[in-house]
Amino acid sequence: MSQQLTDGELIEQVLHGRESAYEVLVDRYSHMVFTLACKMLQNRELAEETAQDVFVKAYTSLSGFRGNAKFSTWLYTIAYHRILDVAAREKRRQPYRSDIVPEGMPLRDLEDTWSRLMDRERGELLRGALQELAQEDRVLLSLHYLQEQSLKEIAGITGIRPGTVKVKLFRARERLRDLLSASAGYQTLREYGR
Repeated sequence: MSQQLTDGELIEQVLHGRESAYEVLVDRYSHMVFTLACKMLQNRELAEETAQDVFVKAYTSLSGFRGNAKFSTWLYTIAYHRILDVAAREKRRQPYRSDIVPEGMPLRDLEDTWSRLMDRERGELLRGALQELAQEDRVLLSLHYLQEQSLKEIAGITGIRPGTVKVKLFRARERLRDLLSASAGYQTLREYGR
């Protein structure tokens, strides 16, 4: 029954002492926070730890939630800043690891082996190109395309004005496109894909 309650109703219950209502909020948003942490930190264990920290911080700050923005935007803001703190603390940059894809993500069931190979190769090229981008570019692309956040929501999360988010997102897409276009492997895949 509590699964059908709105975020606001659940928050009210938590603030009135019903801690189990917070579990519903955690269930509702844990995948999104964990995915963002994975994208930014590039380390599954660190992402899991950081996601837990985010929910603890959100719980202790819940009385400060005013409802001016959606709860998800407020939570993403906490997550974004906490993840940035953790990333800054981590001095060395982790190489891309294929095991950081969040569990439970459905894999496309492709019948043709050649198509699976091409998709995998394209994915590896895309991940490699994303790794070459600056962290801010990766975050903006992830929030907009993977987390499906609006420009306004991204602005609320990052503290960047919506117009600036739009420009930065455009430039991040351009840089990603340039990196992919410069890749010899991408050109080869395009040729075989025809």
